[in-house]
Amino acid sequence: MARRRSQTTNKDQTILLPGRKPKELVLTVAGNIVKHLGVQMYAGRPVPAIAELISNAWDADATEVEVSLPLDEAWEPDNEKQIITVSDNGNGMTWDMVRDAYLNVGRDRRKAEKTDKSPGGRRLQGRKGVGKLAGFGIADTLEVQTVHKGKDSSLKEQVLIWFKLDLSDLTKVERGPVPVDVVYAGPISKAPEEARTTKGTTVVLRHLHERKARNANSFHHSMAQRFLLIGSKFRVRINGEDLREESISLQWREPKRGWGSDQVTGCGQVSYWLGFTEHPRKQNEGELSGILIYTRGKISQEETFFEISGGVTGQHGLRYMVGMVKAEWLDAGVDSPDHIATPRDSIAWESPEGMALKEWGQKLLRRCLSEWAKFRASLREKHIKEVSSEIQTRIQNLAPAYKGVALQFVDKFKSVEMETAEFQDILSWFLDALENATLRSILQKLRETDIGDLHQLDDLLSKMEVRTAVTLLQIIDSNLAAIETLEKMHRQNAKERGVISKHLEKNPWLIDPTWMLNKAEARVETWIRNQFKTSKGRKKAKGDDDRADFFCVAVGGTLHIVEIKRGKHIATVKDINQADKYRKYVVKRFADLTDPKAIKYTHVQSHLIAADLHDDAQSIKESFANSGWVFFTTWDDLVERAKQSHNQFRQILQKRAKESEP
Repeated sequence: MARRRSQTTNKDQTILLPGRKPKELVLTVAGNIVKHLGVQMYAGRPVPAIAELISNAWDADATEVEVSLPLDEAWEPDNEKQIITVSDNGNGMTWDMVRDAYLNVGRDRRKAEKTDKSPGGRRLQGRKGVGKLAGFGIADTLEVQTVHKGKDSSLKEQVLIWFKLDLSDLTKVERGPVPVDVVYAGPISKAPEEARTTKGTTVVLRHLHERKARNANSFHHSMAQRFLLIGSKFRVRINGEDLREESISLQWREPKRGWGSDQVTGCGQVSYWLGFTEHPRKQNEGELSGILIYTRGKISQEETFFEISGGVTGQHGLRYMVGMVKAEWLDAGVDSPDHIATPRDSIAWESPEGMALKEWGQKLLRRCLSEWAKFRASLREKHIKEVSSEIQTRIQNLAPAYKGVALQFVDKFKSVEMETAEFQDILSWFLDALENATLRSILQKLRETDIGDLHQLDDLLSKMEVRTAVTLLQIIDSNLAAIETLEKMHRQNAKERGVISKHLEKNPWLIDPTWMLNKAEARVETWIRNQFKTSKGRKKAKGDDDRADFFCVAVGGTLHIVEIKRGKHIATVKDINQADKYRKYVVKRFADLTDPKAIKYTHVQSHLIAADLHDDAQSIKESFANSGWVFFTTWDDLVERAKQSHNQFRQILQKRAKESEP
């Protein structure tokens, strides 16, 4: 697709530098290096891509960087108004710098200039000479305007160099130089109206690659994680707001304040801090856990746990862990090895230095996880002593034998990782169980279980297991009452409209036990009522007593349409065909939905419930059932099936209750 060129002055005034020609500026590439080092490495990763441009500003001795980009909205490649701009007040570049350094992909600045410091004395972050390509991971066009801090000797004033690169042009070249589109090169006094005229560099990314909206807060926090430069005479603003780090409240920290120091065998010194939050980090909301490693003030390893393996005390604490490590020897200087991968966000762990750092990190994590687990246990013990007077009274009122069970359970559970409210919940349910003879044998086994790792105890109970066991008999009794009510409705020939249908919709497990946790689909009910004129709201007419009623239940990826006939109704071929019409219509409606976010179902089934089935409909009933389209059930079968499954369950529980009596 053709791209619009930037507005420029008269073509004859494009380059106003004596002896300079457009063909001098070329980007030297080999093969698909732009695709490999720009597009693929940073594809769909706006934070690290823009961070590379900010890093270039640091190396140019900038004190301020202004970043603007569309946040909280989706990016559209053809939206000309959506651009990313990174503008700094650094040293800028001359024509020679652009030609010999910036447009030389893979140039090692430190070796070329024989120094690892900027003119202003900063330790250079760039090294491999490929960060300039990062923008192509998120945009098709890269536009640069740069004004060097010094005056041009021939023109006696500052000069603007304005050029742009297009990804489609770069990827066409198999090998050799790629011509650069020079928009303007000349004195700032004659520059186009919209051009930059002060020292520094502005990079504009146009024709952004399509991506979902990025939350502004999340972007700020992610970008702040990539640098340890805030407060070091280097101000970064995102859409007019200062770059801000995520405010993390720590429950435990090592060391308690500041940075700790240690030596990595055979490598050198590291500085670090590590902490745990009170609640697990919400990964789905952008709250990442793990240790960040920095070199020269820039991230060299994204969130890591140093590949720590299982069998670690308090390993569940990894969900709560955050921290930072500074290791300058990973990229020590001009002639020293570089142990950071090309994207500058991961360490070469396979190197001897990487392996040594990993071993050191694993020891640190194991020690901190163990100490944090003890700390959390002490908090849990303190909380146990402060539990409500109601729970204390319940424990005291237990029989002596069970009081000991309760206290041992509490002692074991005090180290299991969970929220305070959740702990009170489980403790209350546990006491319910001790007060119920049915579950005492189960709890006795829990008391006798020797758990070497607290995480295993958490898995054993699965938290919900205790709760389910405690209320099992109550649920069974409630379900049996629902079955008896349904049977009574059936025997008394209750009308389906507003009676049987409501009862089944409230208790869909009566039709199928797997429908216990269901999702009602009122949307589909409305479709059917509007299409087949079965609206509940219309005035009752003659024949309504024989009309069908229905409801819809979504279970997993299947939508079930349940059609109910009154107590003594005998279903016919017409009834089964009608149930299938409902199914076909709903399938068509789902197929017609164009909204990519719309909820759809991979399979739709109809269920017909009546007193009996006419002999003429037996063959079509079997045919539809074999196809998985329509299933027929009689009221007698439905009631008996539900009673049998629940009665067997009740007998088992009653037997266990009798065996567990003292």
